[in-house]
Amino acid sequence: MNNYLDKGLILLNSSADSTAAIFEEIGSVMITKGYANSEYVEGLKAREKEFPTGVPTGVIGVALPHTDASYVNESKIGLMTLKEPVSFRIMGSDSDEIEVKVVFLLGCSDGEEHIQVLQKIVELVQQQAFLDQLLQLQTVEEAYQLLESNLDL
Repeated sequence: MNNYLDKGLILLNSSADSTAAIFEEIGSVMITKGYANSEYVEGLKAREKEFPTGVPTGVIGVALPHTDASYVNESKIGLMTLKEPVSFRIMGSDSDEIEVKVVFLLGCSDGEEHIQVLQKIVELVQQQAFLDQLLQLQTVEEAYQLLESNLDL
């Protein structure tokens, strides 16, 4: 699992207040670290408009933004928790929205790999206790350990 995680892609208690701000904040880290190309953030925004990524998981809303593999140089998973919820359209819906507090950014350089990673994260975020734990984390190290022990990829 280690190869998918980078502590620099774990952003806790972000004050990002829109999908665009979220994509710019975590996407810029992907670009700066060389994991994605310079068009990555725009790719995230464009894909979100066409194919929303909000996942209704119960009390704590989750979003799983991702974009085409052509924008990704090296596969990584990012995590962002938000101070205040941000509205995301629900996956598969034209207009329904959910309030999101946890964002998992999926950056996969291969389509098949993307499906495997997405399935694993969807399984994980269906567990309310896991989401509760995520929102209580105080340090990047704690978040890294929690992800490492729960994501079996």
